[in-house]
Amino acid sequence: MDTRHVQSVEVKKVEKEIRQSITDYKMPRYICEILCSRYAKSFLEMTIICENDTYIFSYNKKNKKRLMYRDLTEVDKLQLILTFIMINEANRQMLIGAERYLIEPELIYTVENRTDYKSIRLLFYPDTTMTPFNIKLIRLIDKIVTKNKKKALNCFELIKEELAKNEIYRARRIAEKHLNRALNESAV
Repeated sequence: MDTRHVQSVEVKKVEKEIRQSITDYKMPRYICEILCSRYAKSFLEMTIICENDTYIFSYNKKNKKRLMYRDLTEVDKLQLILTFIMINEANRQMLIGAERYLIEPELIYTVENRTDYKSIRLLFYPDTTMTPFNIKLIRLIDKIVTKNKKKALNCFELIKEELAKNEIYRARRIAEKHLNRALNESAV
């Protein structure tokens, strides 16, 4: 997590609520309105308070828990990558590009550790570096993928190659193809 501009990241865990703050950051008003009005469904429900030069974010987790990515199968991890590509597309439609928020395993919330699109919610936390989505997704793959699974690793390497060229559509097609193949093999 980038902490150059963050003076305090305070996380208070209450049953269903998380609070964080950031200083020396300016968020466009339209993003605050979109997030607080729940138009961007891929994020946890939240409220944003801006006092002086500090934003205070309060998130409602509801029935969601932090994703336990180390417990995921390779198929689940592949589904997660595909889900992130779908989330990126939906958020871009809401004018919230992935360069505006962090994508880290610790900021992913889910129901019952599922990785499908309907189960995943992100904790919105501003990315002060404005890193592009393809770079963030490559870094996420590097963090969650098990290095000793040759067959799975090959699939993720193919996805990363396309992401490195910023070919999001092709990366999505590779993920879908490998996911469908893995699901068909497990059904047999």
